[in-house]
Amino acid sequence: MKLKICAVVMAMAAVSVFAGNNWNFGIIPRERSQGEVDWARLNIAAREHAKTPIRAGVPGVRPFWNAHAKAFIHPPAFEFQEVKGATAYHFVLMTEQTGRTGASPVHAWVAPKPWLPIPADVWDSLKPGYYTLRVTGAGRNVASVAGERTFYRAAVFHGPYPKGACDYRTAARRVYAAVYNLPQVQGWKTSDDPPKGYDLYCYPAKILSSMIRALVRHTKATYKTSPKEAEDALRLARKMADWLIAHSQPADAPLAHFPPTYWGDRRDVAVKNAGQNMLLYPAHAALAYLELCVVARTDHIEAAMNIARTYAKLQGADGTWPLKVREKDGTPVRANRLVPGRYILGLFDDLVPCDAALAQTRDRAFAYVLDGPMKTWNWDGQFEDMDPMPAYKNLQKGVAADTALRLFALGRVAEGCELVDWCEDQFVVWSDPIHNMDWKHWKTPTALEQYDYYTPIDASMGDMIGAFAAAYKATGNALYLEKAKALADNITRNQRPDGTIPTYFDSRKGSDWVNCMVYVADRLEALADVMEK
Repeated sequence: MKLKICAVVMAMAAVSVFAGNNWNFGIIPRERSQGEVDWARLNIAAREHAKTPIRAGVPGVRPFWNAHAKAFIHPPAFEFQEVKGATAYHFVLMTEQTGRTGASPVHAWVAPKPWLPIPADVWDSLKPGYYTLRVTGAGRNVASVAGERTFYRAAVFHGPYPKGACDYRTAARRVYAAVYNLPQVQGWKTSDDPPKGYDLYCYPAKILSSMIRALVRHTKATYKTSPKEAEDALRLARKMADWLIAHSQPADAPLAHFPPTYWGDRRDVAVKNAGQNMLLYPAHAALAYLELCVVARTDHIEAAMNIARTYAKLQGADGTWPLKVREKDGTPVRANRLVPGRYILGLFDDLVPCDAALAQTRDRAFAYVLDGPMKTWNWDGQFEDMDPMPAYKNLQKGVAADTALRLFALGRVAEGCELVDWCEDQFVVWSDPIHNMDWKHWKTPTALEQYDYYTPIDASMGDMIGAFAAAYKATGNALYLEKAKALADNITRNQRPDGTIPTYFDSRKGSDWVNCMVYVADRLEALADVMEK
């Protein structure tokens, strides 16, 4: 009983990751009210900030993380090799046109090292578009090319952006109601398995966990005004949770109590990866069980605890876990290590008061992040529908944003801001989209998912809404707040009449990822929290 009460209390607490200090960049102060934005001053600050390199590599000191990067808001530094005998290096920057015709370069300058960032004044003068940088060693009898790189100079934040269609809490509540009304959710009333007609049920741990959380929130929003609907939503959430538990690994299995990452044959990816488990997603399910316990019976608490204990048992000496393992024996599928983020660390946050031993597991996991990606800057793209890739080849910003929020909560504001700025640099599109896929139809401002799927996704916008809101809370810098609002307002403008949010912020018509829209709703509520306080 003590365990049950403890877990319920912690789930209800909904511990905030936003820090409450008053650290300030000194760029743009907190505005006096939402209607008093000095856009001229704000845009100047955004442009000035965009002149600063983000985590520039230095040989032997900091790794060059951007070998596969496609676009930059801040001036990049590339890992060009020093040329033997060179006493200086000539930098030549060309557009697509000047490079093709042999005309004069856009800019040329000399620097002592080939890997130094593009100078701030040069960078600031560039319009959005493609450029090629060529660096050549200079000196007696030296004329060797140190390196060449083509990249896209991305647009800097420049407001004001169009206003939103409604307030953020209203948009979030509409999402939760929309999830309840989805045919693939209502279908659970007559089906004992994920209903047919929704292909993404092939990822049950991820999809069902998000649906459970949306249904719980809809229950809380409607129990006074529509008690029958609230009870119905709760019944559906319970059924989904019970299905996940029933299809989880047996108690004596290597991955005891872990729910399936893949199920059925509705997508080729699930068939290909059958019998594999991506260790990000059991924590999703456990957190959904805890949220369900806030409004329902408490018999799902033990399921959450069992998942946490299996994580503790399987934790590696480095503090983390293999990214993907085989369920039959627990052996890794690839060498990639999991980068713990909001779900795994959040699960331990909630359960530590119930089992103090889990604090050590959580702290070792976060230490892995601090000693690993925070130093290597290899924010590995880790998605169940993508094959794990070599270091730096497929970076993404989700866990980097999660880490920033945790750093803000610890008072490590400068490090948190560096992460947020890097996420923006690599994945936010304020205007002038990089030429990729159907870029002419991108609904900007938006955010992209990962290098290997450089596509505008609603959940990626959610990552940045949460990150910018947290940075604003930690610093009081209004520039961060307006960036969060610009993305959030675009979400509300594109929310459909039925309350759903499209996954793709371009012209494609694929299945909506329910987990993405539920996450976006959560981040809209987080932004509302910050603005109200």
